[in-house]
Amino acid sequence: MTINHHLDESTIISFAAGALPAAFAVVASGHIDHCTDCRAKVAKAQSLGGAILENVEAVALAPGAANNLLERLEAADRNAFKDTPAPECVNDDVLPPAVASLLGIPLSDISWKRAGRGISTHQFDLGENAAGKLFLMNIAAGRKVPEHGHTGHEVTLVLSGAYNDKCGRFARWDVADLDPDVEHQPVVENGEDCLCLVAVERPARFKDFLPRLFQPLVGI
Repeated sequence: MTINHHLDESTIISFAAGALPAAFAVVASGHIDHCTDCRAKVAKAQSLGGAILENVEAVALAPGAANNLLERLEAADRNAFKDTPAPECVNDDVLPPAVASLLGIPLSDISWKRAGRGISTHQFDLGENAAGKLFLMNIAAGRKVPEHGHTGHEVTLVLSGAYNDKCGRFARWDVADLDPDVEHQPVVENGEDCLCLVAVERPARFKDFLPRLFQPLVGI
């Protein structure tokens, strides 16, 4: 399968450095797992970062600082996962493994929220302090997403089906890595629904009145 749309260089560098917010890292990893080009760029960025660190002058730490840091990290890990059951990994061929594990249930068992005619979403719970939102969006065959821009970074990974917009045709494992300046209107091709994994920094900026009116209810 040929992948025609890739992650932006800045997204790749942030991913390689471990600095990408969780919502975006999940989407990016789903693309990278299937894209040899982006996977090679991530490896190159990580190698470059390692070379830079090797040339950074060492700084002496206060006595016991390393042990204190490890204790704080272990305590943070315990608190983060306290009373949280381990997610069940579900084998859904259409989902990247990380997404299937995060979802914890088969796609067929999802409770979808209607976001418009022929458009449904399912938002992941990433915690109260998560930066941005992560959700699945299913768009019926032949449907259009209302024309919109962005108030922040948005990354969309196509999991099944395909859509077209002014940026081109996006099919399985293609990714749309969009900045706030981009306005578009995805149109799903006939014959198959389009399932996407979407990470957004902030809500979309819809051009028409009705989508803006119902936006607080659907949360996108």
